[in-house]
Amino acid sequence: MKKTLIAVAAAAALTATSAFAEITFGAWLRTLTAPVASNGEDTVVGTANSWGWGARTARLDINGVSEDGKAGFSMNAFNDMAMGSLEAGDRACLWVKPVDMVKISVGKFDSPDNGLRGDFCYGSWNWLRPYNWGYDGEGLTFDGIWRTGMMIEADPIEGLHAFAVIPMNTKNDSSYYKKAEDTYRNIQIGFGYAIEGVGKLKAQYIGDDSYTTDADGDRDETKTTGQIGVAFDLNAVENLYVTVGARFGIADKDYRPDYIKMAITAGASYQVSETMKFSVDGGYIQYQDDCTVRNDEAVDNVFFVGAGVDYTIMDGLSLAADVRYMSNVKGINTTDADAVKNFTGYGKDYDEGAISFLVGVNKSVSSNGSLGIGFQGATNGCGFVQSDGKGLVANEADDFVWAIPVSVSVWF
Repeated sequence: MKKTLIAVAAAAALTATSAFAEITFGAWLRTLTAPVASNGEDTVVGTANSWGWGARTARLDINGVSEDGKAGFSMNAFNDMAMGSLEAGDRACLWVKPVDMVKISVGKFDSPDNGLRGDFCYGSWNWLRPYNWGYDGEGLTFDGIWRTGMMIEADPIEGLHAFAVIPMNTKNDSSYYKKAEDTYRNIQIGFGYAIEGVGKLKAQYIGDDSYTTDADGDRDETKTTGQIGVAFDLNAVENLYVTVGARFGIADKDYRPDYIKMAITAGASYQVSETMKFSVDGGYIQYQDDCTVRNDEAVDNVFFVGAGVDYTIMDGLSLAADVRYMSNVKGINTTDADAVKNFTGYGKDYDEGAISFLVGVNKSVSSNGSLGIGFQGATNGCGFVQSDGKGLVANEADDFVWAIPVSVSVWF
């Protein structure tokens, strides 16, 4: 992303001195518009972005940093077509560095803000995202941060980056203050350690006391729930990148049968030449209890796998293609087989897997934009970008859903 840099002379109102700060403005935007698509029964038209919600047509990223690099801020402002006005974006925080090895930030954090999220994005993840994925693309092997509050980061020795996020004043709680025991029950803490020439080891704990509330709304404050995550990114082999991760849930199945007990995920990409790259990823997820259906039987697990290729046809023109499979729907909070079947699944009897695929081409139209067109399909009622039930949703559980998306990307 290109950014516009502005040197701002901030004349201090109460002193005779002045300081210089660097302010950067940037933007990255993508919309996916389908002039023609099908939900299995009707021919439809729609527009969104890769991850759902409304089409994001405008965005402004503003970042400031002091001349000595010890203080700054970040802010995002987005406009989605569905909103019709500017809204707060993913990030809004300020930060200071009291010493070189410590950074203290307060505000709303975007998922990759601590630099450790285990991203692995290719193929349809950058177009209309199919709904047959578990942990895929962003955060495939290691979760990022989706919290507001205070983040403390430390780099005590070379290669080691540690962090802790204390959640405060969340958007679901209008109160400025919460009980300390409730706040620290939800703490997120972890580290990443880079081994030169080999890769990076990562580990974290994410607290989440929402899983101590049962179906009747009763909460057990004696319960401690959360997730432990570990991952390793390997980059020791030239042109090869491998990332492997595992998540282990801490919860009682009486409270959330669909809470993840264990998840193993992995991704690998190999740059065959300057023009071609192959990617493959997959994972296995086991829940606390039987909460999804496969082969007409309630089970406690799903698995998924995908593979794709990126190919540069010529300067400014590229091809992306992939295929993905998921064994059955992700878990829901029930152990009743009939109730599971009432949840949108894959296949006529809601108990099958689904295949999705993409073939798309992108053409650069300037140094700051690209235009693309593709064809995407998904079997057994699997749809695309179904955030909150919106997006291209299958009419029936065994329908073939398809779209011809037009991709417009702009960055500054």
